[in-house]
Amino acid sequence: MRPEELVQLPVPAATLAKALARHEDYRVVRRIRRMVRGQVGFHRKDELCVCVLDCETTGTDYQADKIIELAVQRVYVAADGAIAMTGKPRNWLEDPGVPIPAEISRITGLTDADVKGRAISEGEARGIISSADAVLSHNAAFDRPFVEKRLGLSGLAWICSLNDIDWRECGFEGRSLAQLLWQCGWFYEAHRASVDVNALLHLLDQRLSPGKTVMKELLDRAQRPTWVIEALGAPFSARADLKARGYRWDSVVRFWWKEVPDESLRDELDWASLTIYGGLETPPHRAVTWTERYAARA
Repeated sequence: MRPEELVQLPVPAATLAKALARHEDYRVVRRIRRMVRGQVGFHRKDELCVCVLDCETTGTDYQADKIIELAVQRVYVAADGAIAMTGKPRNWLEDPGVPIPAEISRITGLTDADVKGRAISEGEARGIISSADAVLSHNAAFDRPFVEKRLGLSGLAWICSLNDIDWRECGFEGRSLAQLLWQCGWFYEAHRASVDVNALLHLLDQRLSPGKTVMKELLDRAQRPTWVIEALGAPFSARADLKARGYRWDSVVRFWWKEVPDESLRDELDWASLTIYGGLETPPHRAVTWTERYAARA
């Protein structure tokens, strides 16, 4: 049978997919469709409102680069972390006032002509984001500084689906949104903010175990305080040890730092004291909550 004849078989694609998925040599990956849940405006008072967000920009420096697309969608989350109701998705293009770099256009598909004369509806965007109980993106350390600078927002609770969960511990390999969704049996066309937000909703709704979704795991972890350890005055000779231990270099304030959960604080301070300071001092450390986490470092 020729391929063109196979396509014309009077068998629904879903039936073919189910049959193929039962074969041990194949795995079926399905296209993500728009998530629509519940009746708009009717949600339980005990459901948490989370604003899922993504933005495309002209570069990676929030101080110099600009947002060219912002997408947001509020969802209401049940006690077990399932998405009970989806709000209206909103997205805006914005003219950055400078040419979009060719590499950014290649990745996002957005050109200068697409964004010419366009602008984010500031009042609407601020209202949607600030009225939620928490804001969630797949790389909050990137998105938060851009959004806060552009819209003048601060002090909101933020969740990061890239870092506020141990994906390997949950049985996943890799951490990119596309990789994670592929392992859940989904695929989508990435690199547009509105598309990425819809894709992220499907990942958040994925069940890790009975009674617990990815969203539930993120909410539980994000609300726990963590500690930032600042290796001030660390000698250059300690650079390799710090990097191997997971410390990050902050080029603005010029020191190495690391964020650890409460249960790891004592061990990390002991390691830093002995390795970096020869046991003579303990590095400065401070508690961080989800209203401070991922904000731009002054």
